[in-house]
Amino acid sequence: MSTNSARATYQHQSTIHRRTRAAIMDAAKALLSESGISATNMIEIADRAQVSRASLYNHFRDKDEVFLALVETELDRISTLALVAQSRTEALYLISREISEHPGLQTALQTDGEIMASALTASDHKIWVEIYSQLAKIFATDVVGVGLILRWFMGQVTAPLSPEHSKQQAERLAAIL
Repeated sequence: MSTNSARATYQHQSTIHRRTRAAIMDAAKALLSESGISATNMIEIADRAQVSRASLYNHFRDKDEVFLALVETELDRISTLALVAQSRTEALYLISREISEHPGLQTALQTDGEIMASALTASDHKIWVEIYSQLAKIFATDVVGVGLILRWFMGQVTAPLSPEHSKQQAERLAAIL
């Protein structure tokens, strides 16, 4: 096999891998919004993603790993939005709206309160380390500032804000950073 042929084969496989993973993430996000974490299973995720169960298990060991990857995907998506914001206020507002309007978070709170409580208090988990790191990068602030921002966002998971309140509070928070 020539180098070009091998490269083309690798690129094709890589594209299929990315598409499959994206389909799985889209399916998991939709199912989370509809049913919550506990009521969703791997078979439903594979069916909704239109991938074989074997393919799903090639990507993820279990449902917890799927939802952890979904959190990471959402974190990347929201961080990207915030990084292109024109100001700290706009970035705070954008993240606030994403959290307050996220249907998956709202469903999970209603259906999986214990899981959500555990997730919100597991500060030593790698996701929290990544969230902290992303907030530090987005807002270029110190430990105290990141802690304040993080607590504000965490509150919105359990008590979403209206767009007007998001804007007002984002302005106040940006002014003290």
